[in-house]
Amino acid sequence: MGLKLRKRMPRLFVLEDRLTQSNCYLMEDNGSVLIIDPNDHERILKIIREHQWNIDYILLTHEHCDHIQGLNGVRRGYPEALVIATAVCSENLGNRIKNMSGMMGTYLHFKYGGDKKYVYSSILCNPANLTFDQEYEFHWKGHMIQMELVPGHTMGSCCIRMDETILFSGDYLIMGEEDITRLPGGNEEAYETYAKPWIEALEDGIHIYPGHGTDYILKKEKR
Repeated sequence: MGLKLRKRMPRLFVLEDRLTQSNCYLMEDNGSVLIIDPNDHERILKIIREHQWNIDYILLTHEHCDHIQGLNGVRRGYPEALVIATAVCSENLGNRIKNMSGMMGTYLHFKYGGDKKYVYSSILCNPANLTFDQEYEFHWKGHMIQMELVPGHTMGSCCIRMDETILFSGDYLIMGEEDITRLPGGNEEAYETYAKPWIEALEDGIHIYPGHGTDYILKKEKR
């Protein structure tokens, strides 16, 4: 009976934005980097340049500004990096209403108790280099990356699997929070029809890396 060798996992860095508390995930393997939801381009570029790495891919879970606010800066630094997103997400990257940057200051004001005003600049990003309607998969450093449209939080939201054991869930499956559809681009009917059944079908034991908060192993009785 032969031994089944486990794949060597890439190094994973989690960068939490101090203001919006969004998570950026940076994975590195032999000097090549894959980024999910770039939130702070200065911190991202500092890490990349200090280690003399190169960015292969930038993947977007959805178009809200707290998940794309570092996209322009990272693209300027590494213009050859391939940006991949759903077609709807890509279309909304340059719309400050749909990407939420036009109202983010007000949103943060109420989120943090209404005692402080927040200045948040509008974000306008160019479309992704590669888009898809339902799903897209590719191999990176021996790992299978699967991106799948999961509309509801926004109509352009997707979740990203790696090797069937890890899920980057965007603004779904945040520990201790309900999935929300009330923000720009959200659609309750789409969530109930598509996203909710998709989430309920996930298998126990998958490692969840959400767009906000801490990572965890999925156990359905605790959701």
